[in-house]
Amino acid sequence: MRASARTPPLLVLRAAAPPTPVGPRGPLPLPWKRRQPIGWAASAPPRRGGFPRACGGPTAMLKAKILFVGPCESGKTVLANFLTESSDITEYNPTQGVRILEFENPHITSNTKGTGCEFELWDCGGDPKFESCWPALMKDSHGVVIVFNADIPSHLKEIEMWYSCFVQQQFLQDTQCLLIAHHKPGSGSDKGNPSLPTPLNKLKLVHSNLEDDPEDIRLEFIKYLKSIINSVSESRDREEMSIIT
Repeated sequence: MRASARTPPLLVLRAAAPPTPVGPRGPLPLPWKRRQPIGWAASAPPRRGGFPRACGGPTAMLKAKILFVGPCESGKTVLANFLTESSDITEYNPTQGVRILEFENPHITSNTKGTGCEFELWDCGGDPKFESCWPALMKDSHGVVIVFNADIPSHLKEIEMWYSCFVQQQFLQDTQCLLIAHHKPGSGSDKGNPSLPTPLNKLKLVHSNLEDDPEDIRLEFIKYLKSIINSVSESRDREEMSIIT
């Protein structure tokens, strides 16, 4: 489900979650559990992506906000829907502003306490006309995934700007950033590393081909989410210790 051309900027849309399968002992777990949709209009304050204060001890749910950014026609929405098992996209329709996908993965927990995790994936439109909204999108984000079309040479130059705005200006670490070279169906699966300028050549680069190797990018994304949630957990631990001491 995607914002149409008539959708006002920064209207968040979400595909409805599929029905939960039921077994003899009740509902069966899903690999990715999407939560209820939320809407955010341009006049509303952005939803905080940070984790809540632990009131009941160390088992409080961890939350992480991940941004999907990159040039237009790079495949961000198709990739975001695949990785969160949302509805399929059959035709190209530019994202207007941002879509927020909330999901859980029972296989991702923090290293220290085995705490459950909730994620918000913010699928950001690549049109520069939304640049004035970027500070609101960046607020309280824990990670940035930069997606580009590996078959469009100009994207290699454009992603430098996305890295500068969404990673460097937020003072995020390079470990909090993932670079995805997306290959669209029928484009081939050349996984040769493109020539990236400094400092992009220091980032983790993975290839995505949903037609030939769909599980490869899913596994790489899970690894990335684990690293982000561990960073969130460590940050919360430091905050708790500073209060105690």
